[in-house]
This record gives sequence, C-alpha cells and structure tokens, in this order.
Amino acid sequence: MVRDEIIYNELPLTEAFIPTRLLHREGQLREIERCLKPALKNKTIDNVFLVGPTGTGKTSVARWILETHFKDISSYVNCWKYRNTHEVFKEILLTFQAPVHGRESTGDLMDRVEKLAKRKRIIACLDEVDRLKDFDTLYVLTRNGCGIILASTHYHTLMHLQSRIKSSLALSEIEFPKYSHNELFDILKDRVEFSFKPCTLRTELIRLASVMAGGDARSGLEILRRAGRKAENRGKDQVTIDEIRDAAKEAKKFGKSPILSRLNEHERIIYWILERRKKVSSGELYSEYCRTISSPVADRSYRNYMRNMLELGLVKVKGSRRWKIYEIVI
Repeated sequence: MVRDEIIYNELPLTEAFIPTRLLHREGQLREIERCLKPALKNKTIDNVFLVGPTGTGKTSVARWILETHFKDISSYVNCWKYRNTHEVFKEILLTFQAPVHGRESTGDLMDRVEKLAKRKRIIACLDEVDRLKDFDTLYVLTRNGCGIILASTHYHTLMHLQSRIKSSLALSEIEFPKYSHNELFDILKDRVEFSFKPCTLRTELIRLASVMAGGDARSGLEILRRAGRKAENRGKDQVTIDEIRDAAKEAKKFGKSPILSRLNEHERIIYWILERRKKVSSGELYSEYCRTISSPVADRSYRNYMRNMLELGLVKVKGSRRWKIYEIVI
C-alpha cells in the first residue's frame, strides 16, 4: 500500500522553478545586474554571454533577474524550442502581449519588434543560443536597440559569428563554473524545504546526492525528485540510501540521453508525469501539468509539446482528439 506523499510540491525540484533566493552565484548576479541596470533608465545595456556546464545556474540566474528587476521590459526565449528568427520574434512579441496569429512573414514580425523596441527598451534573453539556426536574429535585435542576454554550455558557440554580428553584440562574458559539493548541498537542502515533507529526507542523504551529482544542480534535483517518488511507490514514509542510489543511476542516464536532453522545461515536467503515471488521458495529463507548474502554457502549446515528444519517440498515443491516451515509451 502506498503511503502519503513524501514530496508535497514537485515544482522546486524542476528547472521551471524560479527560486526566491540564489545561492553561491552572488558574483554573477552583481555583474549581470551592473550590465542590465541602464535599461531601467531607458539607456543601452552591456550585452552579456552566460557560459558554463549544464546545471550551473545560468537559466535560474537569468530568469530570476528578469523576473525580479526587468519583468516589464524583458522576454525569455529557449532556443531548443524556438530555433529560427520567425519563432524567436513571435515569442518576444507574445511576451509583450502583441497580437500574433503565427501566419505572419518573418519580415512582418521583424517590423513589429522594431516598432516595439522604439517604444520601450527591450531585453531579450536567448537561452541555449547554440541551438539557434540563424544568428542574424542577434544582429536584427541589436540593430533595433534591444539588449541581449545569451546563455550556452559551449564556450565556442559564438566563435564563428560574422564580424558584423560580433561587433554589434559587444558581449561581456560571465562564467558559471560547476558547483562544489558543499555549494550544491546548500542548494539542494534549500529546495528540499519547499518540496519534501519534514523528516522524510535525512540531511546526510541530501549530501550524498550532492556528491553523486558532480557539481550539476539539475542532476542533483533530479536525483532527489526520483528518490522521493521511488520511496512513495515502495510504501515507505521516508527516503533511504537505496532510493538515492537507484535514482542517481537513472538521473545519470537521463542527463546523458541525447533525446531526453532535447526537451524543454515544460516537456520535461510532462514527461516526468507520464513516467510516473505510465498511461494517462490527454485531459488528465494537461490538468496535472497545470497543477505542477506555476505558469503553464496554453492548451495549444501543450499539444505542440506532445507532438514533439511523439516525434522523438518518447511517448505513444491511442485514440484521437478528446479520447487520446498517452503512454510512456522510454
């Protein structure tokens, strides 16, 4: 018999969670804030390039700063999902609630972004920018006075840009090194307070997870999330070392899988729900996703995410329209 849930809130254990405080990234925060601060006075910012390995806080820091200080003038775009100029411009416009139906030409969207940029100083954050198909997008944005935040795990991402694009960007590089074991322990312990019921996860097991994650916060959070769910499924009232070890093996596989690594944060949450439920109707899946995340996407975007996961071979579907049943494949 499965006992009461050990994890009462799964969101803090996912990438979609924007923490109330950011640990061990004070230097990076100060430097990014220095670069972006002029935008608050409608002045030109210093464009920045956030670079470092996976799970080192680039996305969390960027989104925290934008949400906290620049919410009304910023747009966050993940280039894994939106990879060409048309898609990037569309997402920027949608952020500022500009009417877009998706059938506009790229030139039309470009004109709209240009008009928007003339009315207010805009900051565009392009995460995982190495996945961008057309780097001319960057030139168009900077030419129209938009501030730019770029983030990537690859130091060489921008090495081969055309000189006109490089000069227009004039980037300040901010490095995000891997966390130490102690730093990662602090981060995981902080998230556990927002997600696990008291006395269900011992401190020494959090420390073990931080060592197993090897400086990768994303991996550490995934270990804890999986360990908690495993303990629940095994009818336990707290996590043991067995769940941590089993979860670490699975998290390592998840992190190295080229297919799973292609999912954006919303798709990962949907995948995690399916992984736990095994088989679920489309309506139930979307409802649980909406309960899990603080800012869920609309039904149309959800259907696009499911189409992407079907194409990747991660899930399969039976039935059609209202009667669709999704099932996990890998």
